[in-house]
Amino acid sequence: MKTYKFGLLAILVIAVSALPLRAAVIYSGGGPQSFNFDGMPTSGATPPTTLTSPFSATTGVQAGVTGSGGWEATRLSGTGTTPMPFIADEGSSNSGAIHSYGAAAAADRALGTLASGSNVPGFGIEFVNNTTNPIFEVRINFTQENWRSSTTNVNTIQASYSTSDAGAASANYLTTGTFTDVDSLDLVGAAAVATNGALNGNLLVNQLPRAAVITGLDIDPGQSFFLRFQDTNETGNDAGLGIDDFTIALIPEPASIALMFGCIGALALRRK
Repeated sequence: MKTYKFGLLAILVIAVSALPLRAAVIYSGGGPQSFNFDGMPTSGATPPTTLTSPFSATTGVQAGVTGSGGWEATRLSGTGTTPMPFIADEGSSNSGAIHSYGAAAAADRALGTLASGSNVPGFGIEFVNNTTNPIFEVRINFTQENWRSSTTNVNTIQASYSTSDAGAASANYLTTGTFTDVDSLDLVGAAAVATNGALNGNLLVNQLPRAAVITGLDIDPGQSFFLRFQDTNETGNDAGLGIDDFTIALIPEPASIALMFGCIGALALRRK
């Protein structure tokens, strides 16, 4: 009987281990959070390598992006019935997928997407307020990198945000919930070309700075801030766009800051 129980437990552990892992980023203060995505896998070869941790064949099922530091991805839509791939390449792939973009064998990576009729990807991240103060403002900066050109003029990956109070939830925020667009964070491809192909996203000519300050928030301790990027399958061959050197600062509400400095001042006076 004990052997049976152990065997069942082992089966459950194996089954759980096989599932894609996801986890929110716990924000406990201490300054901005930075992500350079250099922990993501690299192909090191051409043609590009399809990595061993693809995403679910079921639309809307979120999974962690390997080596990204807490980012998640999913298939938003598409006709595909097999798991959406995760591809490490230097812009040479035209497959709809989540992409680990970068030069072949290089550690410098960018998190990106390319949409197709089979796979329309989305990615994002959740931050849980683990401080003792509400968050009232979020400041975001990153670099857009263009890794593949397009045969259509309009290639936009829409950025948006939400909070726990707005109905977003950890399990499915990439596809559901009430979100507010942040157009200044959108990834927008370059003008169309007759024949598309790989670009070097490490060159300044293929990069754009993106920034936003989101105010009027009230994210209590234990609640979350959600940021997502949703791709769209455009007419023609889509662009391959990514993000790198991402920094986010979650700012506590002014009353909390004033109270904190007031307490510090009171302690200083008592010591005199």
